[in-house]
Amino acid sequence: MKRLFGWRILCSATLVSLVFLYALVSIFVVRGVAIIDRSESNVNGPAYYNLPAKDVEFLSRNSGVNLRGWHITSPEKNHTIIFVHGFGGNRASASALDIGAGLWKNGFNVLLFDLRASGISQGDMASGGYFEQDDLLGAFDFVRNTGVPSGNVGVIGFSMGAATAILGASKEPGIKAVVSDGTYTSISDLIEQEVALATPMPAWIVPFFSPGISIMADFLYDIKIAEVVPETGVSDIRYPILLIHGTDDTRVPLEHSIRVHKTAPPGSILWQVQGAGHVGSFNQKPNEYMTRIVGYFNTRFGL
Repeated sequence: MKRLFGWRILCSATLVSLVFLYALVSIFVVRGVAIIDRSESNVNGPAYYNLPAKDVEFLSRNSGVNLRGWHITSPEKNHTIIFVHGFGGNRASASALDIGAGLWKNGFNVLLFDLRASGISQGDMASGGYFEQDDLLGAFDFVRNTGVPSGNVGVIGFSMGAATAILGASKEPGIKAVVSDGTYTSISDLIEQEVALATPMPAWIVPFFSPGISIMADFLYDIKIAEVVPETGVSDIRYPILLIHGTDDTRVPLEHSIRVHKTAPPGSILWQVQGAGHVGSFNQKPNEYMTRIVGYFNTRFGL
């Protein structure tokens, strides 16, 4: 009887220890992905491209985080394209200024800004697109407050920014055009690889901890991972979008954009850029890249 009681105590203690370890690992993973090193731009700024940029700041919608960026505008231009960078990047990441300069030359105002916890904006935590949607919507509100009509605003996003662009546009009908460069289908689908990149944990073990990761992300940071799903969110957009993805992308495989394209509105296009890595399509084919996005924005705005 005493031996049986002892085994029960041992089993209970083991179970408690395993639950504690499971929770601890889940917390470690969430913090490893959410807490990122800030990256400030070390490339040439707007002046290098002869762009009349103004330093601006505005608040994220709902959460009120202070965000900073470059607003490149001219009175004779009536349409604005908002740029949304990726995880760990900043307003100048992924050839943003080269692309922005190209859009400017083709008649568009441009807003490039640092998401929360990035560049010189406020905040200390990334959320894989969950709270970043509020940042994009805050940028949209800023543009609208400059006098740009609601229907004259488009978005181009890269990687996490591409997912954010889709999710934000699905909630804001005033955004009338979306270019998605290197999106993922959902945080849950991507988290295994991101965890392997951000922490010492091997990717193969992450699925076992996925429920705990979701619970801890919500409990610690109010991040609802299950709601960050561009694959389903894109169906709430009421116009065709342009998806771009490199065939040699090893960080976010091409399959992600293929799946998003299948649920995107009728008329949406997926341009698969041969030989391009993650958000490397512009570098691979800069002229065609500009032709395609300018053509898309012109079509969406009736220009």
